[in-house]
Amino acid sequence: MKLNPNNHNYQMETVSTVSKRIKGIKNALKTSNDDPLLYTGEEVRYLKRSLHDAYVLREELNKGNGFG
Repeated sequence: MKLNPNNHNYQMETVSTVSKRIKGIKNALKTSNDDPLLYTGEEVRYLKRSLHDAYVLREELNKGNGFG
């Protein structure tokens, strides 16, 4: 478990919370594909950008202090 220095709401980021966030964003993007009037283009871009950021954060959290 690592603390995110860019996160100012004082909540610890764990792999499970980031994975849940990824799952929610993916569901929202899938719903936006089914109903194009649900989100604007700007909101879809924001969702895709935050999905990428969540993947990067999860990859960083999965890196341990091992030898590899």
